[in-house]
Amino acid sequence: MIVVQSLMVALDMLRRNKLRAFLTMLGVIIGVMSVTLIVMISGGFQNYLNVQFRKLGADTMFVFFDPGRRERGQALGSIEGLTMDDMRYLLERATVLDIASPLTQVPAQPVRYGEREYKNPQIFASDENFSELNRMAIVQGRHLTKADLDSRANVAVIGEDVRDRIFGKTDPIGKRMTLKGISLEVVGVVEKMEFMGDNTGRLLLLPLTTAQDKWVGGKNLMMIMLRAKKGTPVDQAMQEVWEALMSRSNNKPIYRLDSRESILDVFKGVLGVAGMALAAVAALSLLVGGIGIMNIMLVSVTERTREIGLRKAVGAKNKFVLTQFLIEAATLSLIGGIIGMLFARGLGYAVTLVTAAREWPAKGGLELPFPILAALMAAAFSALIGMVFGFFPAASAAKLDPIVALRHE
Repeated sequence: MIVVQSLMVALDMLRRNKLRAFLTMLGVIIGVMSVTLIVMISGGFQNYLNVQFRKLGADTMFVFFDPGRRERGQALGSIEGLTMDDMRYLLERATVLDIASPLTQVPAQPVRYGEREYKNPQIFASDENFSELNRMAIVQGRHLTKADLDSRANVAVIGEDVRDRIFGKTDPIGKRMTLKGISLEVVGVVEKMEFMGDNTGRLLLLPLTTAQDKWVGGKNLMMIMLRAKKGTPVDQAMQEVWEALMSRSNNKPIYRLDSRESILDVFKGVLGVAGMALAAVAALSLLVGGIGIMNIMLVSVTERTREIGLRKAVGAKNKFVLTQFLIEAATLSLIGGIIGMLFARGLGYAVTLVTAAREWPAKGGLELPFPILAALMAAAFSALIGMVFGFFPAASAAKLDPIVALRHE
C-alpha cells in the first residue's frame, strides 16, 4: 500500500508540474533514446550483413596465394601461384569438399556491340561452378557449362548493366560482343545482386580455358573458391583444407584461407564492439539526467517541507518518507526512459523509410529491429539512476525534524 500510495503521489506531482517534470526528464530521455537507437542501428547493419552473405552463400571458402605470410628468408620453392593443379589437389586431399571453382580476373577494358560501348566491365574467367558458389540467378539464357570449358568456347555470361548499356532492348542471347583481341557470344544474363556497395551488374564471365588458352594467356589463378559437403561445419572444412595446403607447400604459410562466414563474423564483431562503445558514451547522458533529477528532488523537498513535517507529525516513519521520495525519483526517471524508448522507435522507423526511399544500402532500406530487451534494460537502468541520485534528497526529507518542518515558511 505504501508503494502504491507513493506512486500515486508521484504521478500527481508530475501532473501538477508538467513542464518542470519534462525538463527534468530530458537528460534521461536523450540518454535512453541514444542508447536504444545506437543498438538498433548496430543490429540493423548486422541483419543486413547476414542477409547479404546468406544470398551469396556464407559457406563458400576462398584460397589465395599470399607469399608475404612466409618467414623472412624462407624460399618459395617451385610454387609461383595458384593453378588448376592446386584445385585438383585440394579436391583429392580434402574429403569434406563438395565443389570448387577457379577464378582469375582480366583487366577492365571496353566491351562493344555495334556502336555501343560499356567502358568498365568486371571481367572474370571461371568454370561452370562459379555461378552456383555465388548463388547467381540467371534471368536470360544459361550459365557456363563444362562443355564450354572443354571446347574453349568463345562465350560469356553478362550482368544486367552490361546488357542494358550495349544491347538496350535487343535480346542479347546469341549476339557477339567484342573486346580487345577476342569476340564473345552472349549465352546468359545473370540477375543483378548488390553486396556492400558492389553488384553483379557489371559482370562479364567467360570460360577460364578460353581466357588462358585463347586470349590473355597464363596459368595462375587469382583465387580458388570451395564449398564443403552439405552438413559439414565451415570451421571443420577450413581446418582440413588448411592441412592440405600446408602439405602442398611443405608447411610454408604461403596461402591464405578465408570464408564468407569468417568474414561475416569479423564484420559483426566490429559492429558489435563499435555499437557497445557508442552506447556506453551515449549512456553518460543518463548520468547528466540523474544529476538533474537529484537537483529537482532537492527543490521538491524544500518546497514540501511543511507537508513532510505534517506527515511525520501524524505518525509517518522515516522509512515511509524515504520510500515516497525514492519512488517519486524512480517514477520520474522511468517515465523519461519510456519516452526515450518511444522516440527511439519512431526515429528508427523514420530511418528505415528514408533509406528505403534512397534504396540504401539495399532496395528495402536499412531495417532497424527494435531491441526490446535492450530498451527495457535502458529503462530499468534509468529508474535505477533516478533512485541512486534521488536517495540523497529522500534521505534529507526523511531526517527532517517534524517540529522544525512545520515551522518552515
